[in-house]
Amino acid sequence: MAELQSVNHSAICVHDLQQAIDFYCGVLGAREASATDFVTEDVIKGRSLHRSIIIEDYLIALMLARDFMPMPPDEQLRGTHGFRHAFGVPRDRFKNLMAVFKQNGVAYEGPVEHHAHGPFGESIYVKDPSGNFLEFLWRRDEGVRYDGVTGVGEG
Repeated sequence: MAELQSVNHSAICVHDLQQAIDFYCGVLGAREASATDFVTEDVIKGRSLHRSIIIEDYLIALMLARDFMPMPPDEQLRGTHGFRHAFGVPRDRFKNLMAVFKQNGVAYEGPVEHHAHGPFGESIYVKDPSGNFLEFLWRRDEGVRYDGVTGVGEG
């Protein structure tokens, strides 16, 4: 069996890189890490066109979609199709998200309370400018240690 250490990074496909940078950095507080493959010849050969951002200690590549991505209707703020990403937020910062979304004119749904016996407390659902579903949640097991690994928060 492979013994993986952690998830290193992931990619989110977007329709407009600058619009995505404005949302993820300007609204969510990510910081830009790098921009790669802006050489036309490389893109023609099949290399991805993307910009990387960092949220806390997690790297996300915002990748320009090569083809049309079927997205849900504008009024639908959550779902389970392939364009869904979830972010953990410490409970003490969770309520501030709604104020940030309101201040930036971002439609959201929530907070939605999860089953009392599960690890998730509450979630807020939004969509990024390209239509990707985003979930922001706090965990009831925040700070709990599992096999020597600390969860979100103080351990």
